[in-house]
Amino acid sequence: MRPLARFVVSFCSPALFLVVGCESEIGLPCDANAKEVLSKVDIKPGKNDLVRDVSFDNCSQALCASVDGGRPFCTRQCEADTECAEAGEGFTCQAIVSFGQLACLDFTPVDECDADGDGNGYPCDCFDADGVPSKKLKKYCAAAPAALAARDEKAGRPPFDPDAG
Repeated sequence: MRPLARFVVSFCSPALFLVVGCESEIGLPCDANAKEVLSKVDIKPGKNDLVRDVSFDNCSQALCASVDGGRPFCTRQCEADTECAEAGEGFTCQAIVSFGQLACLDFTPVDECDADGDGNGYPCDCFDADGVPSKKLKKYCAAAPAALAARDEKAGRPPFDPDAG
């Protein structure tokens, strides 16, 4: 096979995604073992969660998110909606968590920032030196549960059932 042909066959770019039907990693279930994923990602209606775990088979950046208690899915850090477009309709670049190491660009670990000595890390952990919430939140490609459900249906995956894991 010619090198160019081999490249086209083995690589799925966002443009080829639409032509040959490749599915973007963004939005995929984090791992085939739903029970294992649900033991690590907190899913509660109205809440978001983001976990980094290298054991997730489908997530090359080891990032697994749940938005509004929906199905956990692979994500990646982004700066603009265009970086999430390959995942399909409903995916945008959002600040989905507001605390912790994965939430802000100016995160300071608790052990380096316990200003008052009470052990809670204040004023750090996504707060600036004056105790004001950080305006430097990281953003990730994310979508509402309905957009994930539509994508799953199109891909032939069964509907997400957190109790089935």
